[in-house]
Amino acid sequence: MRSSHISSNLIAQRSSSRVRLPAWFSFLLIALLVFCVEATPAQKSAPAGIPPGSDDLEARVAAAEAARSTRDPAKVAAANRLVIAASLRELAKLKLLESDYAQSIQLYRDSLAYEETPSAHAELGFAEFQAGHLDKAIEQGNLAHAADPGNIAVDRLLASALDQNGEYAKAVEPFGRIAKAQPAIDNLYPLAECLLQIKTPEARQRANAVFEQMKETAGESGSLHVLMGRAYRDGGDINSAIREFRRAIAIDSHTPHAHYFLGLAQLFANDWKPTPAIEEDLKKEIENYPNDYLANYMLGVTTSGERKYDDSDKYLAAASRINPDSPDPYLYLGMNAFAEEKMDLAEAMMRRAIEKTGTDEARTNYQIRRAYVDMARILGQSGRMEESKIYAAKARELQNKTMIETQRKVSRMMADSGGSMGAAVVPLGKDQENQAAPAVSDKDNPLAHSRMTEEQLDAVRKRASAVQGALALAFNDLATSLAIQQRYTDALADYKRAEHWNATMPGLEKNLGLCAFRAKDYPEAARALSLAMQAGEDSPGVRGMLGLSCFATDNYADAARAFEPLGERGMKDGEIGYAWAASLAHIGETKKASEVLRAFESEPRSNDVLLLVGQLWTETGDFARAIATFESALKSDPALPRAHFYEGLAYLRWEHWPEAAAQFKNELSLFPGELDAMYHLGFVDQQQSKVDEALALYLKVIAADPDYANAQYEAGKIFEDRGQYGDAATHLEIAARLTPEKDYIHYQLQAAYRKLSRSADADRELAVYKDIKAKSRKRVADALQQKP
Repeated sequence: MRSSHISSNLIAQRSSSRVRLPAWFSFLLIALLVFCVEATPAQKSAPAGIPPGSDDLEARVAAAEAARSTRDPAKVAAANRLVIAASLRELAKLKLLESDYAQSIQLYRDSLAYEETPSAHAELGFAEFQAGHLDKAIEQGNLAHAADPGNIAVDRLLASALDQNGEYAKAVEPFGRIAKAQPAIDNLYPLAECLLQIKTPEARQRANAVFEQMKETAGESGSLHVLMGRAYRDGGDINSAIREFRRAIAIDSHTPHAHYFLGLAQLFANDWKPTPAIEEDLKKEIENYPNDYLANYMLGVTTSGERKYDDSDKYLAAASRINPDSPDPYLYLGMNAFAEEKMDLAEAMMRRAIEKTGTDEARTNYQIRRAYVDMARILGQSGRMEESKIYAAKARELQNKTMIETQRKVSRMMADSGGSMGAAVVPLGKDQENQAAPAVSDKDNPLAHSRMTEEQLDAVRKRASAVQGALALAFNDLATSLAIQQRYTDALADYKRAEHWNATMPGLEKNLGLCAFRAKDYPEAARALSLAMQAGEDSPGVRGMLGLSCFATDNYADAARAFEPLGERGMKDGEIGYAWAASLAHIGETKKASEVLRAFESEPRSNDVLLLVGQLWTETGDFARAIATFESALKSDPALPRAHFYEGLAYLRWEHWPEAAAQFKNELSLFPGELDAMYHLGFVDQQQSKVDEALALYLKVIAADPDYANAQYEAGKIFEDRGQYGDAATHLEIAARLTPEKDYIHYQLQAAYRKLSRSADADRELAVYKDIKAKSRKRVADALQQKP
């Protein structure tokens, strides 16, 4: 059945090929994407429990619960991956409703790692489109189309993105598929618009054929010819546009916006210079529709240019009443008042124009700069010089942006029109024209329903909270299935994702901490297990792993606190006992450390563990016990690597020099190249005044390893004591480079430099020494202040 009238809203709100779609179209498109995408092969292979082709989150959750009861890790993982994919997509949709495009895009992208479907690519493409990322929207649209060629919703996405990206020739194909599948006016018109943008005879001929099809579909009407006129105008064919607008008026002189668009087209053809005939067309539009914003605004602008300020103010006031959120009428009202020297009124209007413009300064080629120019003058004339300077600076900033934008537009206009252009009147841009409020009544305006109410937003948030709960549980179950398979690193990543979505899930922090411990991520294990204990998960196993994680990250005080309640059982544990004693030793609680260590040593230990125990006895200052432990290990294995060395260190700390030297020599007899034993033997010789023997050993260590900093330092000191300051400086310089944080090296080096009369170098090293000492004193003072 033919329609005799095309909706006035379609004419006014129809997005042109070079502007973003209005908000109502966004909601329509997402609805199509959500509800009209057919089942895909990936969806059809869903596990048992999910109906074929179903993307319903609740159904997938039920299937995951059923998989959990099987205790089959593979089935649990597969079912929960589908829950995750559906949850992420639903959260992405909810974020899109809140206009949080960045989050929506990220969530869609994350979902593709768990399930890749044409609908997911399409929805991601739409989110990219809404965010203005046209190239990415096209990329996703192409992926969706390749997998599901018959999907009209995907074609709508592709067509819109290509069209707005200026790729008109490519956009024709998806526009054509839409029009062929659903040959309604709303689908035929964008195809014709796009064809006219190509600007070739062949494309124009095809556009004309589409217009004929529209006439056959809807019948002749003024509104249809207005649509056709706008398409011709936007395609650069102004004569055809004027012909169509006149045809619309001939059919019905009350066709909405016909007189306005005819007047606007004639303005363009007349280099934007108004004539009485043009103004008469605009007045005719207002006569037919007094609340037409576009006609009132444009008449206000043209009469302002003719200095008919009373007439201009009347029309501009009407425009500001019809659309009080638009800054443009206030700008011209202010300019009129300024021209008539009504400075108070001019200032009020200019301030309102600036306020309404907000961050949209680029609208209509930065014309808001005029407000800043006039405001600077008004403020300067009234003595408010500081404020005037601020507005003048802003005016200059916008003027620079205007020049850049004008250069771009001039280039385009020269290319499109062969050099003909004018600038007497600056009309609204197409985006402002499309977003104005020319509808006959608000009830017919789709934009009036594009914003969600607080109640609707609350419903969105509640749904998002429920989905996040399902998502966290799915990540937790997926992680558990991976942990069962000993894939701890992968499991840990999923436990963290579960925590991100619901950190209060019972048992989650314990699971995360245990998995992190097994994955050897001790900082994460310590964090999560601490939280688990705060939540009541206080078991010996959790305490033990928390303490070991703290010990592994050098948090010795926290480790000791975690171990304390474990008592004797913890002291005798093969891992915990040693870590507990070592932690106590590190924080200076040697008495308690000895108690734990004795309990630990009461159980049989391997030789490797005995070496650790012996070193710990050395740290606590019980040198006799340390030596006895090393001797016990050597009795079991006389050639045990490092046993003599560690025993030598115990004697050294005890200042039993001959015994220490004997142990280091024993180590070297077993392992001749052992540099640590060689260095420490030299140190013992030095303590016994065997300086030549000590220096020989230090130089031997340096020959084998020039980066052995302690040997370089000790050799440098000996050379300095002998008055060989050049050799001393050489070794001390290397030591300072290798360990720049050691203050005593810099002090020794500065002394050598002074003996060599290198005063500047000596002063530099002395300054470094003093700086390190000052920082060290500050650290000690800060630590003392922090103690209870």
